[in-house]
Amino acid sequence: MRRLFLWTLLLLSTTALAAETRLVVRARARDGKFVGTSMGGAQVVIRDAQTGQVLASGITAGSTGNTQTLMKQPQARGARLADEASAKFTATVDLAEPRLVTVEVSGPQAQRQALATSTTQLWLLPGKHIEGDGLFVELPGFVVDVLTPPAHEFLKLVANKKLSVPIRANLVLMCGCPTEPKGLWDSSRYELQALVSHNGKPLSQLPLKYAGKTSTFEGELSVEQKGAYEITVTAFDPATGNTGVDRTTFLVE
Repeated sequence: MRRLFLWTLLLLSTTALAAETRLVVRARARDGKFVGTSMGGAQVVIRDAQTGQVLASGITAGSTGNTQTLMKQPQARGARLADEASAKFTATVDLAEPRLVTVEVSGPQAQRQALATSTTQLWLLPGKHIEGDGLFVELPGFVVDVLTPPAHEFLKLVANKKLSVPIRANLVLMCGCPTEPKGLWDSSRYELQALVSHNGKPLSQLPLKYAGKTSTFEGELSVEQKGAYEITVTAFDPATGNTGVDRTTFLVE
């Protein structure tokens, strides 16, 4: 009984010493803005780095942030980059002692084909909040979304005629920021191409050009054989290293 009593006292004292500690986490696209509600947010999971215990989890919500502040004006040391509307997740944990945590961020949640995960670690100290800009976790990459041809479309090949198959894809940053030639996110430096396979074997590749509509790129594939086709659209920015991929398939009878 005495031992049980002492353990109970220890538990109660530890609980009493625990202090509420807040951590603001923001997911930021490489070369872009914050990943927020418009892209389904980013999943944030905070774990004890030693035990793996999940301490908090949630989704970043809010706006992509101020374009002028994030992308145009010089960034002075110590200056705030996020405003009150900027996307974030605020974790609240009770700590009785310093704890090393692993912060895992996955997004954008609304574009699963482009989902990327980044992790980092930091110490949390009881009662010492990390707020304001909080912790930035970068998500590199592009969101590539093949629009045409739609998945598993059936096309008819007419005898002695080539079939022209349009390829269209949407390309944005992980934050949803738009791309176009000479825009803030200048697609003229990006490399976009469609890799085509036929019945599981590489067939051809063709570049995709700006389609005259923001974030939309297109090309045209000439088809002469029946069978199953797979199109893999890739995007690459040599300046930042951002990459993106999406796939679709169609059948020719």
